Amino acid sequence: MNANSSQESDSHLSRYQISLRDKAKYLIQLGCFWLVLSTYLYPFCKQKLNQAFSGNNGH
Repeated sequence: MNANSSQESDSHLSRYQISLRDKAKYLIQLGCFWLVLSTYLYPFCKQKLNQAFSGNNGH
């Protein structure tokens, strides 16, 4: 009985570690995705903001 219970806890622990690793991978991929997206969108948004501000100043 003891061997079975310890085996179950070990398998549960390894499953937990795997899920943590998957979460870490997911978070890293998400972070990289947003980083790339922001580097592409930032100049575009900045240009739009500058146009909006210059348009307001023109009026």
